[in-house]
Amino acid sequence: MKEFKLNQTYFKALITIKALNDAHYYPLNEGIYKILVGIVDDETKPFIDIDTFGTLISFSSKKVCRLTMMLYRYGYIGRVFDINTKQLYFSLTDKGLHAAEVFLKRHKKPFARKSKNSSPTIVKID
Repeated sequence: MKEFKLNQTYFKALITIKALNDAHYYPLNEGIYKILVGIVDDETKPFIDIDTFGTLISFSSKKVCRLTMMLYRYGYIGRVFDINTKQLYFSLTDKGLHAAEVFLKRHKKPFARKSKNSSPTIVKID
């Protein structure tokens, strides 16, 4: 059986969840997606300073869902139930916390933030 190895993309998802959990926030897939892609709205404004914000701008929500599914399947993240919303949210397990901390110790350089092409798609020219 082949061993599951985390690449930098998986670590970005882990570090995003870690940063949120450290601030006592717990995300759904959509929340992780918004942060990794760099969507700024009322929900994500407090998290713009997270190192992973806007680092995977080409990812779809389906790809982020696959990332979290694999991290959950291999025990890096778990679920926490919120009584108010009656939803299960992501939290790091001890295994995921250890992996994220080891990665952060080895890689001091911050992640490169990417920016979307900001040129207008429709322009009026006189």
